[in-house]
Amino acid sequence: MKTLVTYFLTCFCLSVFSQRLQNINVSLVNGQNQTSSQVLVRFTITAGLACPGYEILHCTDSLNYLQAYNYAGLCGNQSTDESFNFTHGSPGIEMVNYYKVSIPGYETSNVYRVYVGAQAPKSSILVYPNPAFNESILHLKFFNYSGSLVDGYVYNQFGVAVKPLSLTIKQNVSEFNISDLDNGLYIVWLTDGDWLFKAKFIVKRV
Repeated sequence: MKTLVTYFLTCFCLSVFSQRLQNINVSLVNGQNQTSSQVLVRFTITAGLACPGYEILHCTDSLNYLQAYNYAGLCGNQSTDESFNFTHGSPGIEMVNYYKVSIPGYETSNVYRVYVGAQAPKSSILVYPNPAFNESILHLKFFNYSGSLVDGYVYNQFGVAVKPLSLTIKQNVSEFNISDLDNGLYIVWLTDGDWLFKAKFIVKRV
């Protein structure tokens, strides 16, 4: 009799928790840009009895999964679906990463995979000469950037915009006139709408 009760309780629990995991999506944090080094795992637990936690499983060989994250508290909502997300900050680089979402003891999702490429170097600028002593032109060298036009401002040390800029870049180099700037510390702030560049420079005329 006890065995029969245990059997029915097990069947009941499995039926309650079956297919609770829905809308699973595994992607790079920057969408389709394969230079991101973080992976975002999103999923939904459908309405029903509270779940005894969930875990994110990860591997790079499609076989030997390890726990990337474990949420041990109750999760899920009896009346509404509940969405969750987890950002994996240390996936395998330049290889395929495999993920599963699991409600331990009740349900484990299918395998989801994503390729994580090498992280691209960040774009940056070099301002020279810096400090600028008696120069009237300040030069900018752009690194890891292929654009040709940026707009922005020069700000003084108090955060006040003192000079608007619209610069054309040729062979990764641009320049602007600083003859109208007094001695002091400045920040050049430039953008093309996607990339942002900032650098400090000093005007120190003698």
